[in-house]
Amino acid sequence: MIYKFRIISSESDDFIREVAIDSQSTFLDLNNFILEELGYEKSQVTSFFITDRNWHKETEITLIDMTEGQNPEIKVMDKTKLGELITEKKQRLLFVFDQFAERSLFLELFAMEDKVIEKPVCTRRQGKPPLQFDENAIEKLDPDNLDPDELMNNDDSDTFDNGDSNLNPFDEEDWY
Repeated sequence: MIYKFRIISSESDDFIREVAIDSQSTFLDLNNFILEELGYEKSQVTSFFITDRNWHKETEITLIDMTEGQNPEIKVMDKTKLGELITEKKQRLLFVFDQFAERSLFLELFAMEDKVIEKPVCTRRQGKPPLQFDENAIEKLDPDNLDPDELMNNDDSDTFDNGDSNLNPFDEEDWY
């Protein structure tokens, strides 16, 4: 099964990436592909979080098991396949690429196809990704003022090329 994810950022209004990856790939495969696609260094600790519809963190998938195997509930990227935790269209994830400033990318599964692909591919590139290392990121992102739902339903008509002021970047009908 091919999973197609749309990725956006709260820091870069015009940034969108769409990636296709096999459901039997691991979260580490997706992690490495995102880092490579965005030109980010792989030396940083990252995490994925499965979230609810309101972007509240539910299940963490870590790069490294800091409990050294003591907690069997810990999900580790290299041992967890995407299809184990992602099972339905519109499922949402956070990809935390800057643990210290809690900077994340927002992902949503927008399509599932009954096909197989050997390696992940980027099917859409729009805008520049946020900088991986941004000295001002902590100042820019005040957690009390960050509302992912507002971000997902951004009403700035100049944010997206088609001028639809009610465009939700994760509403696939608007993209096809």
